[in-house]
Amino acid sequence: MKKLISLAMSSSLAVVISPWVFAQETAQGEGVITLGGRVVDSACGLELTSADQTIEMPAEPIGRLLRNALGEPHPFDLRLVNCSLTRPDPLRPGATLPDWEHLRVTFDGPRDRDGRSFAAFGDSQGVAFHIWDSAGQESVPGEPMAPHPLAEGDMTLHYTLRLVGNGLPLAPGAHRVAVRFKLEYF
Repeated sequence: MKKLISLAMSSSLAVVISPWVFAQETAQGEGVITLGGRVVDSACGLELTSADQTIEMPAEPIGRLLRNALGEPHPFDLRLVNCSLTRPDPLRPGATLPDWEHLRVTFDGPRDRDGRSFAAFGDSQGVAFHIWDSAGQESVPGEPMAPHPLAEGDMTLHYTLRLVGNGLPLAPGAHRVAVRFKLEYF
């Protein structure tokens, strides 16, 4: 009985002590933001706009593809930020590992042209996607490209995406592909 009276008194006190809770106006413009991230052992961060990109390609006339064998170039970049060549050793505080010196990029996705290009999906036929770096080196799906030297600070890696013929007869229609990339530091 004493517990019941005590509980009833504390409940009554809560209503008496905090009546403002019931008299407040409804909140306007409140919300919740959920943030996440990850700590990685790498030389650079990847700018968010570089992580997920969509390249909208305008319509490509079949005649131009037949004449030029390549579609129009569509440049895109991977922007690396806050690069640091120093590698702290996580197992030995105050000690370092050998400095980061190079970066290697690998693009991967569905393959076409005997594994040399990225397969196009959709209604079009006779085309595949191909990627080149700024030095003209071709990306082969799943194979690492030539290493880039690393530098302190920010770096931008420039690439070009183009349509290429895949040996099948050309047919008009929409096409798409999802290409993943991986950055390796060493």
